[in-house]
Amino acid sequence: MKPRNRISLCMIVKNEADNLPQCLKSVRGVADEIVVVDTGSTDSSVQIARSYGARIVNFPWSGDFAAARNAGLKAARGQWILVLDADEELDQGSAGELLLCAEHMEYEAFFLRIHNHRGTSRSSETITVNPILRMFRNRPAFRFSGIIHEQIASVIVREKPAAAMHLSTVVIHHYGYADGVVAKKDKIRRNVDLLKEQLKRSPGDAFHHFNMAVEYMRLGEYDHALEHIHVSLEHVEPDTSYVHLLHKYEIRCLAVKGDVQGALAACERGITLFPDYPDLHHIKGVLLLQAAAWKEAKEALRQALDIGVSPPGYHTEAGCGTYATLALLGQLCQETGEDYEAAAFYTKAARLHPEPWPLIARLVRTMKCSGRESELNGWLELHLPPAAAEHRKLAVLLLNEGCYGAAAELLEKSGFNDALGPMGQRGASAEETGSGGVKQCTQTAGKRPAVGCGEALVQQGAGRMADSDGAGNCDGAETSDDADSSGGAGNCDGSENCGGAGKGEPVTGSDAPAAQGSAGSPGTVIEDSGSFVMVLQKTASAPAASLRQEDIAVLLEHSCSIPGQDTGLMSTPAYQHSRSWMLLADFVLASLPASAASSPAAGKARQLLPLPRMTD
Repeated sequence: MKPRNRISLCMIVKNEADNLPQCLKSVRGVADEIVVVDTGSTDSSVQIARSYGARIVNFPWSGDFAAARNAGLKAARGQWILVLDADEELDQGSAGELLLCAEHMEYEAFFLRIHNHRGTSRSSETITVNPILRMFRNRPAFRFSGIIHEQIASVIVREKPAAAMHLSTVVIHHYGYADGVVAKKDKIRRNVDLLKEQLKRSPGDAFHHFNMAVEYMRLGEYDHALEHIHVSLEHVEPDTSYVHLLHKYEIRCLAVKGDVQGALAACERGITLFPDYPDLHHIKGVLLLQAAAWKEAKEALRQALDIGVSPPGYHTEAGCGTYATLALLGQLCQETGEDYEAAAFYTKAARLHPEPWPLIARLVRTMKCSGRESELNGWLELHLPPAAAEHRKLAVLLLNEGCYGAAAELLEKSGFNDALGPMGQRGASAEETGSGGVKQCTQTAGKRPAVGCGEALVQQGAGRMADSDGAGNCDGAETSDDADSSGGAGNCDGSENCGGAGKGEPVTGSDAPAAQGSAGSPGTVIEDSGSFVMVLQKTASAPAASLRQEDIAVLLEHSCSIPGQDTGLMSTPAYQHSRSWMLLADFVLASLPASAASSPAAGKARQLLPLPRMTD
């Protein structure tokens, strides 16, 4: 059997002990040799690398990334060079494809797909997907250039103008730009200083101007970023791999600066050159949505959907052309009152999204506010069976969204009702122990706020929505408004304008408002020690005017005893207190007659209240 072509993994590291094991483990059975250039580690990086069989090249740091890279290439013996950083790992599903690529000696290089993650694990959200040249033939003439953002592709083309390169689907996971990691390493300032030095040597280099623009965008200095984008556009060759990004970043900078018309004009220029790039159509839709140009926004977003997943040569942001675009169409339809279409878009987005629960929360909100709560369980079973099968998580979501009828139906159907103690028994235990139960919540709440406090919460929710889906955040098009704030209710604590029971006293007995309607006050139902499902059913049918914040807080607290996984933040008294006031505001808004002049505004306000927090 013919021996396979050897792959040499070449890396440069400094103090990467936390990341190296994961990286080196991922290339077992793929890399035939590992060459690690150490630029001055003071931790156990060298020892870890040696434990994986790596050869160490000691190379004192000189401020030149290309020089360090080339020191590793000089020591490599394989037919192919694979380049990884310590904060990256090869996807295990791609090992076979990478080995297959190495057998195709008619190519000089392969582009791999770099998935940049928001977190520090493979399961965390992917922000962007970038095709980058990471495996190439081991030839003496192929050496990196550039003291930062070192390049090899331009060198290969210069040395072999007819070089064949292939866009593979091999996936590399990258965590170095995760939240907090960039700040920890102070990468941005380091990069700016190195790029300034590089531009002194090559003032007309389009690639270095492009990278300087990226760093200034990360610093929030958009005027400087635009300057470098325009210089790069003046000097760049039309077929260069990052030209489409220059146009996208120009749009973003203009949008953040408030020049919406300039950003839209930049969109048109970019789309003319790259009509099959879904990110540009998506961002155009975002801008038009913000400008309340509903028809044009929907058209742009549908064009992104028609393209779908970005062609492999583009640097794309996760979800553009798929779930992020679908979620944005859902938001647009909510704005225009097309609730059935909005629910359909949110459903399709949740099917595709790797973390669907925030979108499912939006779907639940949409169906609840359009009077379709009774359809929720059946809809989810039909269209999102994996989510519907997570009975506990779905029940907690329904309870935190105030969908008591749907929650009762689900709990009864799934058999959880038998595992829950009677409401009265649960409440008494919580008051006696003071461990996150009713008494703790009422002490936090202080005096009972009037309806006006609920209105303050509505205004807070509107402010959050107004800040979402900026053009500078294509990957966040699903608008994560799921973080609740306790500020609205807290503003009423101890206020002279807030009435109700004395501070820290449960509202019971003579302090409780008179029962209204046949269902009676929910507070009374809780004290009757009925089953949780029974209480939910009665609460669902009770008039909104009879609901009290204390009763809602008790229901939220009791939901945490549903057997299953930990509820995380939802189980904390502070969250339950805040959430109970939001639900009370929602019930008050929902009780307004449809004929009332304020009814449309109330419906909009209900949509804008913060969503339940589905992740910690």
